[in-house]
Amino acid sequence: MSFKNLKFEIFKDEKTAEAIKHYPYCLRGLVGVGEKKWCLPHKFLTLGEEVYNFEPRPDDTYVITFPRSGTTLTQELVWLVANDINFDDASREHLYERFRFLEITTVLEDEGLLKMSGSDMWQNSVKFADEQPSPRFIKSHMPFDLLPNVVNSDCKIIYVARNPRDVVVSWYHFQKGNKAIKYNGNFEQFCDIFMNSRTIYDPYWEHVKEGWAKRHRPNTLFLFYEDLIKDLPGCIRKVAAFYGKNYNDEQIAKLVDHLNIKKFRENKMVNVAIGDGSKNESLFIRKGIVGDWIENFTPEIEIKFNKWIAENTKDTDLIFPC
Repeated sequence: MSFKNLKFEIFKDEKTAEAIKHYPYCLRGLVGVGEKKWCLPHKFLTLGEEVYNFEPRPDDTYVITFPRSGTTLTQELVWLVANDINFDDASREHLYERFRFLEITTVLEDEGLLKMSGSDMWQNSVKFADEQPSPRFIKSHMPFDLLPNVVNSDCKIIYVARNPRDVVVSWYHFQKGNKAIKYNGNFEQFCDIFMNSRTIYDPYWEHVKEGWAKRHRPNTLFLFYEDLIKDLPGCIRKVAAFYGKNYNDEQIAKLVDHLNIKKFRENKMVNVAIGDGSKNESLFIRKGIVGDWIENFTPEIEIKFNKWIAENTKDTDLIFPC
């Protein structure tokens, strides 16, 4: 199906009105894209085609996640595993340059993009990704549904999923602190927006289920964030096997140490915002733990979430590790 033949719906319902009033830069509203009504900013109507039609190369690697699902950790892990654990090269070039964010300029409103600088990525992220020398490493939060050329190719795809309770906590803090988004509501309101599928890249469950459905393909590796945190050496070995590489225990131990959350936060090549120039834990790497939702959910929010999760997992074998 071509991009022009996709269904587009400009959301005008009450739950959309409730959502966008908390986003000062979301001046033109939100649209639903495709049969699953992927929630994206209005500007995607005019710029989304270049994402949808993005042409992969056979030696590309794509890390695809719903936002705040361990993307940055996975990017650094994957890049190092694929590049013979070359810490020297990783220390000289920012992760934004090594692992390019495909669609960011098509989903951030122009008012938000004006707050960012320091990289060609902020001018045209699709062009920036396309021009990366091979082998390319590309990050995206787009659902598989909106990356048909990539998904139907033989290039490597790593999909990472995270318990939605922890996703919503991290997504809230990210949007609250990000100067290009500036969410101004409270956490309970954000939870409602998330469950109503009105945060960018929603609906969450459809996003994850698409990745889950492709997990058995030889060019696709499905990981859980919870496993990355609880068994990082095991996940490194999975990624290494995916690339046909074999690392000894000492090499894996060094990579585990490199990815340790405390060191990771201090690593200026992964945790410094381009255009900002200072470490901001609320924007990039926060706690890096499993179960942070327990400290943030009220009993009322927990009841709502439990019902929402039960409704959306009753017909699937998708079970999060915790």
